[in-house]
Amino acid sequence: MANADRVTGLKPVMHIDGSPWNGATRKFYKAAGTTVTDDMFPGDPVVLSGSGDAAGIPSVVVATAGAGNQICGVVTSIVPLATHLDRVYLDGADAGYVNVCCDPDVIYEGQADASLTYTDIGNNTNIVATSAGDTSAQLSGIEVDATVATTTTCQLKIMGFAQREDNAIGSADVKVLVKINNHQFANTTVGV
Repeated sequence: MANADRVTGLKPVMHIDGSPWNGATRKFYKAAGTTVTDDMFPGDPVVLSGSGDAAGIPSVVVATAGAGNQICGVVTSIVPLATHLDRVYLDGADAGYVNVCCDPDVIYEGQADASLTYTDIGNNTNIVATSAGDTSAQLSGIEVDATVATTTTCQLKIMGFAQREDNAIGSADVKVLVKINNHQFANTTVGV
């Protein structure tokens, strides 16, 4: 059976000890940008931008794919804007606030951009933006790169696979469980 091709970014599902994700997040600021790449959706991995708002809330931008690029967490929700109460993403031109799961010990579920098998568990990989975020469906365009490596600076570590009947391991678009490997809050060399 083929897996459904449904890109939604990364979704926190559990802690590394197996307990369910408890829903804890921190509020971060997203400054107004100028391009569609500045759009921010639930499921987008983010990185500290080295700035903040006037109240001192740290700001984040969408993380860039690639080994060596850190991640500080994943957007779980958008704080609604008074001008767009029905929208669950932030347009690139909008400034606003996002709730981010930034615990280094959280495991996320994401869709691989190709097939992965059980022999890939324990290897490292990166995020990949297979498409821009979908403003109609209001979903992230981030997937898990199916190109695995042992490089320690990769962004993600493969921890297993979602255990569901509709998730065929070894097939394209498999739903994989990952942990942030190159985490800004767990890495000894923190930088922006």
